[in-house]
Amino acid sequence: MAFETPAAHVAEPSAQGYVEYEIDVEKVLRDELPGVVERAEIAPLTLEAIAAIPERAKGAYVLFENGHPVYAGKTDTRHGFRSRLARHHHTIQDRVGLDPSAIGFKAVRIMVFSNFDVEAILIDELRRKDPTALRWNLSGFGSNDPGHNRETQEPADFDKERPVDIDRPLSFLPRGTMLGALDLLIAIKDGLPYLFRYETDTNEKGRPKRHTVGHVDQRDAAPVSLPAEPITMREALRLLLGVLPDTWRATVFPDRVILYREKATYRYAREYLEDGASPKS
Repeated sequence: MAFETPAAHVAEPSAQGYVEYEIDVEKVLRDELPGVVERAEIAPLTLEAIAAIPERAKGAYVLFENGHPVYAGKTDTRHGFRSRLARHHHTIQDRVGLDPSAIGFKAVRIMVFSNFDVEAILIDELRRKDPTALRWNLSGFGSNDPGHNRETQEPADFDKERPVDIDRPLSFLPRGTMLGALDLLIAIKDGLPYLFRYETDTNEKGRPKRHTVGHVDQRDAAPVSLPAEPITMREALRLLLGVLPDTWRATVFPDRVILYREKATYRYAREYLEDGASPKS
């Protein structure tokens, strides 16, 4: 005769010596996963802590700000915890009003869950317990680069609330030396935790070349003298604009910075930087 347990069902035998046993995995996850997350210790969202997670481990995770859950997500085999959390680590750097040291995470490896939306289960249960939890989940946090016409698209709520901060020192840049304009641009682009694009030459099809090729104006510009102390992104842009023709302008968006030969205005720009000036949008 068929019988049931809270998380399993055994069907009535259809042949001698044969039964069918089905586990209600979704119910198990819904009942147990929030408790597992709650009991886990919060780790700082640092590259060192992320690297300690087993390679290719996948499952569900929660981000915390000052101990309060702000974002829940899941990973798969291709983008395991290391990849996904490292991306979040970069997103929280150099943001206005956001202290990276206040952000932590909990990650729960789940061996078999591909047919179940563990992210939705976790979100539902955590919000049922605390309606103020996971406010980053609907804010656009963690979304990918929107691609074509990106500068004309409305920024995500997260980026509008916590825009990039161009007044924080760029500790990764060399100090007290002369650097070519293009070399400085490459160093900035490779080191920044947020998006930075600059105009490059185009190929025969009119498509931009690689950022390492740059633009003829950048290659022909006078070298930039970097001071002995760390400089901010704002200061680096002003140094670059000082050696580039006055047709160049930097535009600061909530989530990125661009440097192009243009005087265009953008609806969602926060600030424009030109040689010797910083007019606001």
